[in-house]
Amino acid sequence: MATFFWYIDIILFILFFLWVSYVFMFACASRLKKTVHPPHADPQTRFAVLFPAYREDNVIKESIGAFMKSDYPSELYEIVVISDGMLEETNTYLTSLGIQILYPTYNKRSKAAALRFAVSQLDSARFDAVVIMDADNIIKSDFLKRLNNTFVQGTHAVQTHRIAKNNETTTAFLDGISEEINNAIFRLGHINLGLPSALIGSGMAFDFDWFANKIKLIDSTGEDKLLEYYLLVDRIHTIYLDDVEVLDEKIQHTKSFSNQRSRWIASQIDVFKLAVTKCKDALLQGNWPLLDKIFQWSMPPRIIMLGLIPLFLLCSLFISDVSSYKWLFLFILYLSGLAIAIPAKYYTKQLWIAMLSLPRLFIAMVSSILHFRSGRKTFIHTTHGKPPHKNE
Repeated sequence: MATFFWYIDIILFILFFLWVSYVFMFACASRLKKTVHPPHADPQTRFAVLFPAYREDNVIKESIGAFMKSDYPSELYEIVVISDGMLEETNTYLTSLGIQILYPTYNKRSKAAALRFAVSQLDSARFDAVVIMDADNIIKSDFLKRLNNTFVQGTHAVQTHRIAKNNETTTAFLDGISEEINNAIFRLGHINLGLPSALIGSGMAFDFDWFANKIKLIDSTGEDKLLEYYLLVDRIHTIYLDDVEVLDEKIQHTKSFSNQRSRWIASQIDVFKLAVTKCKDALLQGNWPLLDKIFQWSMPPRIIMLGLIPLFLLCSLFISDVSSYKWLFLFILYLSGLAIAIPAKYYTKQLWIAMLSLPRLFIAMVSSILHFRSGRKTFIHTTHGKPPHKNE
């Protein structure tokens, strides 16, 4: 029996060591500060800016207002709102601003469905690139100008730096930190080592024709991960603009956190299963970015690893012939990687207080994993602020 536990311990340690080393390596790489700065170019890229909006009356006006202050020729971009279930007064207000409003007719509701519908209604000859935003996103006036600089250089895919615009609850604060860790490890760290950036769901832009062709193939809640998969298969390098920021509203309550993660976990499992089928081709063709992404998608959520590693450490103390020192080393290495990835501005008293809520979020994440199938089959809306709809 002792031998059996020894083998299980070694196998688990090797697997977690690979995952933790991956996090630590790219966290360190994010500190190299090789931010991409495409040279200035005259405005010439024609943008279609898409805002999928399901009952987002309380945030969409501010987001559109910020976009309309763009320091970019108005004739070179068009804002399109896919209005699903929003109030008539909101639609009327947006129309008065000159915004194109689309009223979807699909039966199965999802962000991918909204994007597919929007693309089907637009004339591809009028646009060079498409920008995907969330209804709560706030940009700075030079956002489109900075994107134009990249597309003029021949870029086909861009991810900007999404940051938290709210931290009024502990969950929102930790969600904002989680996003910054992702930015460091999966975006800036990857770019600094010559690999493509991961996508994040909004604040991203693509070549219009490429996007129009690929979004037709996507019918799931994980449209960003599937877009990333198709980019890697097509060997398109996604750049990351670390200094082009997009404000994004973070999850404020544990229940919303759990629902959102159920959707994310379901999409990661699905795209991982799809990508694994390409392993042989990726090896033969030397598609290292795709292989890197397959390994990345094999990783459990960070908060799950943050709970399991000390649990394995604790268990090892009670099993003979199993060393606990290696698990202690791994836990320290993991904490070090996460600490490196967290921006200095978050090291405040609020961080240490928020860490007391990690066990609660760990339980919420476990619940998300146990119910991930609901994230695959059911449209889960993330509520922003206080909704104006009485029945929500």
